[in-house]
Amino acid sequence: MKKSCITAVALLMVVLTQAQDKSFNFFESNGSITNNRELSEDLSYLLAHLDHRADDVVWAHVVYSIIDLRDTRNLQVAFPTDQDARYKNLFRLMTNAVVARTPVYYANESGISPYFTASNAVATNKLSDVFFIETNVAGAQYIDPLFTYNETNDSLGVSNRIYDRFSRRINKFLLQKVVYFDKHLSRFHTKIIGIAPIVSNPELTQPVFTDDELPGNGGSTQQLKGELRESILCWFLYDELKPQLSQQIIYQVSNTAQRTSFHEYFTKKMYSDYLIGDNNLYKRLYSSTEEITLPVLKESIRKLQDELVEIESGVWTF
Repeated sequence: MKKSCITAVALLMVVLTQAQDKSFNFFESNGSITNNRELSEDLSYLLAHLDHRADDVVWAHVVYSIIDLRDTRNLQVAFPTDQDARYKNLFRLMTNAVVARTPVYYANESGISPYFTASNAVATNKLSDVFFIETNVAGAQYIDPLFTYNETNDSLGVSNRIYDRFSRRINKFLLQKVVYFDKHLSRFHTKIIGIAPIVSNPELTQPVFTDDELPGNGGSTQQLKGELRESILCWFLYDELKPQLSQQIIYQVSNTAQRTSFHEYFTKKMYSDYLIGDNNLYKRLYSSTEEITLPVLKESIRKLQDELVEIESGVWTF
């Protein structure tokens, strides 16, 4: 009996030692704060993959929402604005992802619904068609590309000369999300399908298409269509961007000990956004033969929000 107890204690010490070996010091040997990825990895969000059978998804709805970086609740993904060895804001992360050859997709010229197909992907040597700034010098107009491509060695880089000018125009992101109910798990899920940077037009005195800064009641459907569609820079497929989002921790405003990756930030809905419509609503909104006034548009969005709440509160009635 005594021998068994000694053996058990020895095994316990081995387990504790192994567990201790898997821990990390908060500070590095040189005194700096450790940036070890495993401190910020949330296994349930980075490693676990949940498959949903098509037969189990009994209700689904595609919606669009906007993340406004000027909202104080979203400051974590808006900063830092300068180069930083540890942190990156969301647009800097996206530019790094493009350099790492993450696919970029052209915006839809006739609407906002993205097309994540190989034929709609932007070729590496065509990135200047999407990411550029027009510069006027002595009356002459020049096109400055954000990305520089060297065909000789097939290398891609970011032009730091115009990056600051370009990034200052990105203060919103458009999300395409699907809200769906899985009867097998008896719960609702929300998954981000695509994310698109929205470029503000420097010629406009007001930002484009915000929840409280929409064009006045006199604004036409075509005006809303043009402003929103033309402000979409491009689309990224969220799952293709996920490796970059999972490896990068977001900027901590007041608590350096908190380690949150961009992927965890988006998956746990730690951001603030506002709903602007769904696929069906936008087909109506962008009809060339039907005009929708601002009050009607807001009422349609309110009904959509009420519908989501009603369905979620009555999931057990399926």
